Amino acid sequence: MAAALTVLLIGCLLQTALCGQFKTIIPQTIKVLSGSCVTIPCSFDVEDQYISRIDGTCRAMWKSDEQTVVFDSSNPQSSAIQGELKGDLTRRDCSTTLNNMRPEHSKEYLLRVQCDVFKHSFRDQKLHISVTDDPPTPTLTPSTLKVEEGTSVSLKCSAPAPCLSHPPALTWTSSLVHIQESLQENLDRTKVQTSVLTFTASRLHHGKIISCTAVYNKQDGSSQSVSTSLTADVSLSSQFIILPQTIEVLSGSCVTIPCSFDVEDTYKSNVDETCRAVWKNDQGTVVFNSRDPQTTGHLTGKLTNRDCTTTLNNMRPENSMKYFFGLECDNGLKYDFKTGQMDISVKDDPPTPTLTPSTLKVEEGASVSLKCSAPAPCLSHPPALTWTSSLGHIQDSLQENQDRTKVQTSVLNFTASRLHHGKIISCTAVYNKQDGSSQSVSSSLTADVSWSSQFIAFMPQTIEVLSGSCVTIPCSFGVEDTYKSNVDKTCRAVWKNDQGTVVFDSRDPQTTGHLTGHLTGNLTNRDCTTTLNNMRPENSMKYFFGLECDNGLEYDFKTRHMDISVKDDPPTPTLTPSTLKVEEGTSVSLKCSAPAPCLSHPPALTWTSSLGHIQDSLQENHDRTKVQTSVLTFTASRLHHGKIISCTAVYNKQDGSSQSVSTSLTADVSLSSQFITFMPQTIEVLSGSCVTIPCSFGVEDKYKTKEDETCRAVWKSDQGTVVFNSRNPQTTGHLTGNLTNRDCTTTLNNMRPENSMKYFFRLECDGVKYDFLEKQVDISVKDDPPTPTLTPSTLKVEEGTSVSLKCSAPAPCLSHPPALTWTSSLGYIQDSLQENLDRTKVQTSILNFTASRLHHGQIISCTAVYNKQDGSSQSVSTSLTADVSYSPKHTTVSVSPSGPVPENSIVTLTCSSTANPAVRSYTWYRADGGQETVMGTGHVLNIKASRDIGPFFCEAENAIGSGRSNISQIDVHIAPQILSSYGCIQTADQLNCSCETVGNPPPALQWYLDGLPVNHSDRFATSSEPLNISGLRSIITVSQPQQRDLSTLLCHSSNSLGSATQRFCVNNLEPQISAKHQDFVMLLVFITIIVALFLIICGLLLVIRAQRTHQVVHKSTVAMSQVLTSGEADEEPNAEEEAIYINTNEARQGGVAEPAANSEPNSANLPGEEGSDVIYSSVNWKTKSRKRKEEDSEQGSAW
Repeated sequence: MAAALTVLLIGCLLQTALCGQFKTIIPQTIKVLSGSCVTIPCSFDVEDQYISRIDGTCRAMWKSDEQTVVFDSSNPQSSAIQGELKGDLTRRDCSTTLNNMRPEHSKEYLLRVQCDVFKHSFRDQKLHISVTDDPPTPTLTPSTLKVEEGTSVSLKCSAPAPCLSHPPALTWTSSLVHIQESLQENLDRTKVQTSVLTFTASRLHHGKIISCTAVYNKQDGSSQSVSTSLTADVSLSSQFIILPQTIEVLSGSCVTIPCSFDVEDTYKSNVDETCRAVWKNDQGTVVFNSRDPQTTGHLTGKLTNRDCTTTLNNMRPENSMKYFFGLECDNGLKYDFKTGQMDISVKDDPPTPTLTPSTLKVEEGASVSLKCSAPAPCLSHPPALTWTSSLGHIQDSLQENQDRTKVQTSVLNFTASRLHHGKIISCTAVYNKQDGSSQSVSSSLTADVSWSSQFIAFMPQTIEVLSGSCVTIPCSFGVEDTYKSNVDKTCRAVWKNDQGTVVFDSRDPQTTGHLTGHLTGNLTNRDCTTTLNNMRPENSMKYFFGLECDNGLEYDFKTRHMDISVKDDPPTPTLTPSTLKVEEGTSVSLKCSAPAPCLSHPPALTWTSSLGHIQDSLQENHDRTKVQTSVLTFTASRLHHGKIISCTAVYNKQDGSSQSVSTSLTADVSLSSQFITFMPQTIEVLSGSCVTIPCSFGVEDKYKTKEDETCRAVWKSDQGTVVFNSRNPQTTGHLTGNLTNRDCTTTLNNMRPENSMKYFFRLECDGVKYDFLEKQVDISVKDDPPTPTLTPSTLKVEEGTSVSLKCSAPAPCLSHPPALTWTSSLGYIQDSLQENLDRTKVQTSILNFTASRLHHGQIISCTAVYNKQDGSSQSVSTSLTADVSYSPKHTTVSVSPSGPVPENSIVTLTCSSTANPAVRSYTWYRADGGQETVMGTGHVLNIKASRDIGPFFCEAENAIGSGRSNISQIDVHIAPQILSSYGCIQTADQLNCSCETVGNPPPALQWYLDGLPVNHSDRFATSSEPLNISGLRSIITVSQPQQRDLSTLLCHSSNSLGSATQRFCVNNLEPQISAKHQDFVMLLVFITIIVALFLIICGLLLVIRAQRTHQVVHKSTVAMSQVLTSGEADEEPNAEEEAIYINTNEARQGGVAEPAANSEPNSANLPGEEGSDVIYSSVNWKTKSRKRKEEDSEQGSAW
């Protein structure tokens, strides 16, 4: 019994293991941020007997209860909650993404799978979705940090990622070292975004707050962020040094060595203000001493804080070797930290930036973050990172590696679109050297974006526009696979407002709807980007995109609306950072950003304090809207302290007017506390002109009180010769700066080629004298002025684009800056004197104009005129050739042969147009009233000349747009032809005849009577009227026609190709009707004659039959009754009286006599019948019962 029970249990277990059951595997709970999507990881199983029924007909449905379906994968866009089935139901993967979740969607959901032959609701497993207004706080692991100095630390930040297309972006506020990000999976298959921060703990980290911020980007383009943090507790060791093992440096640049140290407890009190930092190479040679740094570098750390961080300047390949740190104090403490050596490698080429991830393969609509990283060994000149495809929001930061070296990072965030597919996205790192030159290097990847196979549109949620300006709506869309082939050249873009009113139609963009504009995208590429012109406040409303094609595809993408807000005032530009607090000598980058909703008229950004190099670019936001940016880069100096730096955005409207708005900050620059000067590395000067040397300096704290009115500026050549003394300047120059403000800016006059050499500054005061040998300026005096620079150096734009060309020329002599002029005065010109990064000046002139086809091929040049101090001048120019692309213009048609052509001859049509780029297709249309019918394609079209060819035109198309010719028509020569509509109408006292003819050349009509032409008289009245360009109608009126013989009346039509004649058959006594009416009368006469003949024949036949049958009437009746009674007794005719036909031969054989007469009044002998072979009789049937005779009747059979 026990054994049997065991077997039964095993069988049950096997049954459960081997046989499927109805179940789903889904999380129990998912928390979602309101406005974001949720991806539900889901798989299911069914009983084995139903597995074969899970096929391609199946769809996934999510229900909030038994009756309410909130999502149906067969119609995802019309569901209560829109979304997309991510899994493959045939593989029992029911993973689904639900979009735009709201707090009211917080409830339990269950899965239903419905196929043609299978339906099941999985009620046993339910998912609870909780939608909250605040994102979840990220988690730090470990949650506290207590380590010893030198320990390797890994901190992990984790944040739930319920929406896979928009995972949270994790950032660390203290960029301490290497960061590694990944998307990981929980036990229930939900996802979590993680970021691991790895670094080596140092005393410098002690007490630092390390925080991790999670930024959740919602589907409407907005975002929310939340942070978590900890405070580092780092215990110090008794003796050691921490510095990198290796640093790679670009030749000509500096290197900042992060360094910290400690000493044994007994010597800690010796580390005081008397200590100095000494760096030696591996051969023991001192290469730097912080007490006398001169040009070699400077100590940036504070030794009393055990910070020995040092910057070494102007590194060269021969400086590639190992170095160690030494501490020397006046109190007897001296120690070389030889155990920790650092290998510096100086390269001629900068390091290639790193892209993370290195490849990009995503789905359309996914949120993408690309990080570009480049080493920053020289902290005063970190690399500037730029993206060649400005696809979205860019965030730059300087982060710290594990060994405390720095890395410049730039994170590009955007939403992937099909328009990004195949695009090369590259990041360029520009390294500025200490001598003013620069080197750049790039890294790139190609975007691989797969797009949706459902009806969906991608566009911004909101766009703010300035009244009177245009708005460019970035737009892309997808359609279901079955309709992809329908998206062709017949499609047009239609934009409707939220009330369903069409406001724009790309087929007739200038007149249809309430707004004009143009489609800038290509619908066949699923690009519906559109520009709407001249927006007004009353146009502030929501809009959606519609696709309409001639092949039957029509779809309104109502699930995605865009809210356009038209304002009377432009948006205020944004400064990043919003405050500026730096140390003197620091390289500063300020970015000014202003929305650019109208791409043909982006805002022009200008800086009121031209402090350094300016780089403008048009970048792309996360939602593909554009933003104009201007980056101002300069080296902070004490002269900048307290200066108001402002950025102004000028918005040019489509009506020619403009509005501007500004934002500003005040620079807070802290001064250096060591002997140091700031001046350019090199200055190029025109012979005979002056040179202004921008210069500032710093002194050690203990000498600051010595800076007073007794100080003077002295400039010496590198050979030690004094070339200028501010106390006795003579004519050599003058001090323009104020030494008490540490401004040593000086102008030297009348420079000559023999003055080309290096110079340094010397400060001489009663209490302090110092030669600033560590920084020298190399002045190069040239006989020819420098060539001005055009930015951009090439001009390739579309017609209608707003263009800004900047011409820049160095201005070394501030009293005589170059005058800049443009040879082609195309628009508005704005001149300004700006400041380079090294505080030298540059004269700039910006030419603003709107590109037109008339500018194409024009040479635009800028000339710089340098006025020398002796009154003479020299000039130099630079130029570019404008390449303006425009849609086909001046489209014309030529016809060969050009004159009149005979009918049915071959005519060659040629379509010509001016366009840039060249025309790619020509299409010929026949203009039939309101209809346009395609005749053919090609630059040249050969057709057969026909009278029916009608008016036509050609359309030329290139990549920009299309242009149409005027309507043309071929002059086809046709011989005269008289139309069939001729005829006459006669009344009691007159006859009116009309004759219509066509031909080309237009024919002449002449009436003839008796062979003579008929002219207008009292007896004959003639009149003519044109039918069309090649037709004519003539009417002749004859008075008292009965008195004339009109039988010879003729209508004669003639032109140069021939003639045609029509004779009118007119009887002068009978009223005449038209030819058509006459034909009808003749038809009636013919029918009457035929009917009459038929009646005569019928009468004759009746007479003949009556004569033949008169004698046999009685005998025929008897015979017929005998014959009929021999038939079936039970059968009866359908009528009481019917005609019976009998064979007369058989009747005679049966003894039936021929009838003497025929009593059938309606009978007639048919043609071809012989009267002797047929007997006609009338029979009266009566209903009665009969018995069938047993004997056969010998009489004839009835037919």
